[in-house]
Amino acid sequence: MKRYSTSDLIIIALMAAIGLGTKQIVRPLVSLISVPLGIPGGAIIGGFYMLWLVLTKRLAPKIGSGFLFGLTQALVVMILPFGSHGIFTIITYSLPGLAVDLVDLLFRSKNNTVLCSLVEGAIANFVGSLSVLILIFRLEWRLTLFISLIALLTGNIGGIIAHYIAKQVAGMITTDTVPEIEDIEEELPVTDKSSTSKY
Repeated sequence: MKRYSTSDLIIIALMAAIGLGTKQIVRPLVSLISVPLGIPGGAIIGGFYMLWLVLTKRLAPKIGSGFLFGLTQALVVMILPFGSHGIFTIITYSLPGLAVDLVDLLFRSKNNTVLCSLVEGAIANFVGSLSVLILIFRLEWRLTLFISLIALLTGNIGGIIAHYIAKQVAGMITTDTVPEIEDIEEELPVTDKSSTSKY
Protein backbone atom coordinates (compact mmCIF):
# COMPACT_ATOMS: atom_id res chain seq x y z
CA MET A 1 0.00 0.00 0.00
CA LYS A 2 1.35 3.39 -0.97
CA ARG A 3 2.15 5.68 1.89
CA TYR A 4 -0.22 8.58 2.53
CA SER A 5 1.35 11.99 2.07
CA THR A 6 0.43 15.02 4.15
CA SER A 7 -1.49 16.46 1.19
CA ASP A 8 -3.49 13.21 0.88
CA LEU A 9 -4.56 13.40 4.52
CA ILE A 10 -5.44 17.09 4.18
CA ILE A 11 -7.57 16.36 1.11
CA ILE A 12 -9.39 13.51 2.86
CA ALA A 13 -10.09 15.63 5.95
CA LEU A 14 -11.12 18.64 3.86
CA MET A 15 -13.50 16.67 1.64
CA ALA A 16 -15.02 14.97 4.69
CA ALA A 17 -15.58 18.34 6.36
CA ILE A 18 -17.09 19.93 3.24
CA GLY A 19 -19.33 16.90 2.76
CA LEU A 20 -20.68 17.12 6.30
CA GLY A 21 -21.04 20.91 6.13
CA THR A 22 -23.02 20.94 2.89
CA LYS A 23 -25.10 17.99 4.12
CA GLN A 24 -26.39 20.08 7.01
CA ILE A 25 -27.52 22.75 4.55
CA VAL A 26 -29.22 20.39 2.11
CA ARG A 27 -30.74 17.96 4.64
CA PRO A 28 -33.55 20.29 5.92
CA LEU A 29 -34.72 20.88 2.35
CA VAL A 30 -34.65 17.19 1.48
CA SER A 31 -36.49 16.33 4.71
CA LEU A 32 -39.53 18.20 3.41
CA ILE A 33 -39.93 15.36 0.91
CA SER A 34 -38.27 12.37 2.55
CA VAL A 35 -39.84 12.60 6.03
CA PRO A 36 -43.49 12.47 4.86
CA LEU A 37 -42.57 9.52 2.65
CA GLY A 38 -40.74 7.78 5.49
CA ILE A 39 -37.54 7.20 3.49
CA PRO A 40 -33.94 8.36 4.07
CA GLY A 41 -33.08 11.62 2.36
CA GLY A 42 -29.91 10.10 0.97
CA ALA A 43 -31.94 7.96 -1.41
CA ILE A 44 -33.24 11.14 -3.07
CA ILE A 45 -30.20 13.39 -3.07
CA GLY A 46 -27.49 10.97 -2.01
CA GLY A 47 -25.58 11.68 -5.20
CA PHE A 48 -24.75 15.09 -3.76
CA TYR A 49 -23.58 13.50 -0.51
CA MET A 50 -21.39 10.96 -2.32
CA LEU A 51 -19.93 13.57 -4.67
CA TRP A 52 -17.32 14.43 -2.02
CA LEU A 53 -16.42 10.78 -1.50
CA VAL A 54 -15.79 10.19 -5.21
CA LEU A 55 -13.90 13.49 -5.43
CA THR A 56 -11.68 12.28 -2.59
CA LYS A 57 -10.75 9.18 -4.62
CA ARG A 58 -9.84 11.35 -7.62
CA LEU A 59 -7.73 13.84 -5.66
CA ALA A 60 -6.20 11.34 -3.20
CA PRO A 61 -6.08 8.11 -5.25
CA LYS A 62 -4.64 5.88 -2.56
CA ILE A 63 -5.92 2.50 -1.41
CA GLY A 64 -8.26 3.05 1.52
CA SER A 65 -8.76 6.81 1.06
CA GLY A 66 -12.48 6.25 0.58
CA PHE A 67 -12.70 4.27 3.80
CA LEU A 68 -10.76 6.97 5.68
CA PHE A 69 -13.17 9.58 4.30
CA GLY A 70 -16.18 7.66 5.62
CA LEU A 71 -14.54 6.85 8.94
CA THR A 72 -13.58 10.50 9.46
CA GLN A 73 -17.15 11.61 8.83
CA ALA A 74 -18.50 8.90 11.14
CA LEU A 75 -16.27 9.96 14.03
CA VAL A 76 -17.22 13.62 13.61
CA VAL A 77 -20.92 12.76 13.40
CA MET A 78 -20.72 10.70 16.58
CA ILE A 79 -19.02 13.54 18.46
CA LEU A 80 -21.13 16.42 17.18
CA PRO A 81 -24.96 16.60 16.93
CA PHE A 82 -25.12 15.81 13.23
CA GLY A 83 -27.82 13.13 13.34
CA SER A 84 -25.82 10.21 14.67
CA HIS A 85 -27.30 6.72 14.55
CA GLY A 86 -25.17 5.54 17.43
CA ILE A 87 -22.74 2.71 16.79
CA PHE A 88 -24.42 2.11 13.42
CA THR A 89 -22.95 5.42 12.26
CA ILE A 90 -19.54 3.76 11.85
CA ILE A 91 -21.10 1.19 9.52
CA THR A 92 -23.37 3.45 7.48
CA TYR A 93 -20.63 6.01 6.82
CA SER A 94 -17.68 3.65 6.34
CA LEU A 95 -19.31 1.08 4.04
CA PRO A 96 -19.80 3.51 1.09
CA GLY A 97 -16.14 4.51 1.35
CA LEU A 98 -15.06 0.87 1.39
CA ALA A 99 -17.28 0.15 -1.62
CA VAL A 100 -15.70 3.00 -3.58
CA ASP A 101 -12.23 1.70 -2.72
CA LEU A 102 -13.16 -1.71 -4.14
CA VAL A 103 -14.60 -0.21 -7.33
CA ASP A 104 -11.43 1.86 -7.73
CA LEU A 105 -9.35 -1.32 -7.52
CA LEU A 106 -11.51 -3.05 -10.13
CA PHE A 107 -11.01 -0.21 -12.62
CA ARG A 108 -7.27 -0.02 -11.87
CA SER A 109 -5.58 2.20 -14.49
CA LYS A 110 -8.96 3.35 -15.82
CA ASN A 111 -10.12 4.85 -12.52
CA ASN A 112 -9.84 8.39 -13.90
CA THR A 113 -12.61 7.81 -16.45
CA VAL A 114 -16.10 9.23 -16.13
CA LEU A 115 -17.46 5.66 -16.11
CA CYS A 116 -15.47 4.80 -12.98
CA SER A 117 -16.68 7.93 -11.17
CA LEU A 118 -20.25 7.25 -12.26
CA VAL A 119 -20.13 3.67 -10.97
CA GLU A 120 -18.49 4.76 -7.72
CA GLY A 121 -21.16 7.39 -7.06
CA ALA A 122 -23.92 4.89 -7.79
CA ILE A 123 -22.45 2.07 -5.69
CA ALA A 124 -21.61 4.39 -2.79
CA ASN A 125 -25.14 5.77 -2.63
CA PHE A 126 -26.66 2.31 -3.04
CA VAL A 127 -24.56 0.80 -0.23
CA GLY A 128 -25.10 3.82 2.03
CA SER A 129 -28.86 3.87 1.56
CA LEU A 130 -29.21 0.10 1.84
CA SER A 131 -27.24 0.00 5.11
CA VAL A 132 -29.40 2.78 6.59
CA LEU A 133 -32.60 1.09 5.42
CA ILE A 134 -31.59 -2.27 6.93
CA LEU A 135 -30.04 -1.06 10.18
CA ILE A 136 -32.14 2.02 10.98
CA PHE A 137 -35.43 2.14 9.09
CA ARG A 138 -36.04 -1.64 8.79
CA LEU A 139 -38.65 -1.29 6.10
CA GLU A 140 -40.40 -4.09 4.24
CA TRP A 141 -37.95 -5.74 1.81
CA ARG A 142 -39.78 -4.68 -1.38
CA LEU A 143 -39.73 -1.04 -0.33
CA THR A 144 -36.13 -1.37 0.76
CA LEU A 145 -35.15 -2.72 -2.65
CA PHE A 146 -37.13 -0.02 -4.48
CA ILE A 147 -35.56 2.82 -2.49
CA SER A 148 -32.08 1.31 -2.92
CA LEU A 149 -32.54 1.21 -6.68
CA ILE A 150 -33.51 4.90 -6.63
CA ALA A 151 -30.33 5.58 -4.66
CA LEU A 152 -28.36 3.65 -7.28
CA LEU A 153 -29.68 5.92 -10.02
CA THR A 154 -29.31 9.23 -8.18
CA GLY A 155 -25.77 8.33 -7.13
CA ASN A 156 -24.73 8.47 -10.78
CA ILE A 157 -25.16 12.23 -10.83
CA GLY A 158 -22.79 12.84 -7.95
CA GLY A 159 -20.13 10.64 -9.53
CA ILE A 160 -20.32 12.46 -12.85
CA ILE A 161 -20.10 15.89 -11.17
CA ALA A 162 -17.13 14.72 -9.08
CA HIS A 163 -15.33 13.55 -12.22
CA TYR A 164 -15.56 16.91 -13.95
CA ILE A 165 -14.67 18.86 -10.80
CA ALA A 166 -11.56 16.69 -10.45
CA LYS A 167 -10.64 17.39 -14.07
CA GLN A 168 -10.94 21.13 -13.49
CA VAL A 169 -8.82 20.94 -10.36
CA ALA A 170 -6.20 18.80 -12.14
CA GLY A 171 -6.12 21.31 -14.99
CA MET A 172 -5.33 24.11 -12.56
CA ILE A 173 -2.27 22.34 -11.15
CA THR A 174 -0.74 20.88 -14.32
CA THR A 175 2.72 21.73 -15.48
CA ASP A 176 1.23 24.20 -17.93
CA THR A 177 1.04 26.70 -15.10
CA VAL A 178 4.75 26.23 -14.24
CA PRO A 179 7.24 28.27 -16.27
CA GLU A 180 9.33 26.22 -18.66
CA ILE A 181 13.07 25.94 -18.02
CA GLU A 182 13.78 27.71 -21.31
CA ASP A 183 11.61 30.64 -20.26
CA ILE A 184 13.45 30.93 -16.95
CA GLU A 185 16.82 30.87 -18.69
CA GLU A 186 15.74 33.65 -21.02
CA GLU A 187 14.80 35.83 -18.07
CA LEU A 188 18.13 35.30 -16.25
CA PRO A 189 20.76 38.00 -16.79
CA VAL A 190 23.51 36.97 -19.17
CA THR A 191 27.04 37.37 -17.85
CA ASP A 192 29.63 38.43 -20.36
CA LYS A 193 32.56 36.14 -19.65
CA SER A 194 34.93 38.18 -21.82
CA SER A 195 34.52 41.22 -19.59
CA THR A 196 35.50 39.43 -16.43
CA SER A 197 39.07 39.84 -15.30
CA LYS A 198 41.24 37.06 -13.98
CA TYR A 199 43.35 37.53 -10.86
